[in-house]
Amino acid sequence: MKAKKIFAGLKWGFFIGIVGVLILSGSPAKGQPPENWTSGIACEVAPEAKITRVGWAMGETESGIMLFYEVGIMNVSEKPIRFKLTIYPLEGGPVSGYYPMRARKGKPFALEPKEEMVLKWPVLVKEMPKGFALVVKGWEEK
Repeated sequence: MKAKKIFAGLKWGFFIGIVGVLILSGSPAKGQPPENWTSGIACEVAPEAKITRVGWAMGETESGIMLFYEVGIMNVSEKPIRFKLTIYPLEGGPVSGYYPMRARKGKPFALEPKEEMVLKWPVLVKEMPKGFALVVKGWEEK
């Protein structure tokens, strides 16, 4: 009887972990990767943004080993702007999210001029990417 309860708890823990990873991995991506991109790392960046850091590594989670992208974006314009990053791996589906992801106390819902933010993006992939494209788009905070 006790083994059944443990197994049921593990099933729910796994389910909740997967749902959490899907939520944290960003919203479904729209748009396309850069034209004529077939290998390696490609970038298409809005003129108001600068990519300051790109990294990827396998990491351990409660659900097992996953791929984590780490991307830093800086606002190089003179106005607060919120950015959307979309990561297009060569294999698998795209992942996207926002900089900043949520409102911050005492700050606009955007990156201030010259502000940099580095975020990690977990992806349900269990192997290193053969290539990926980063697409950064932005819009002014109204």
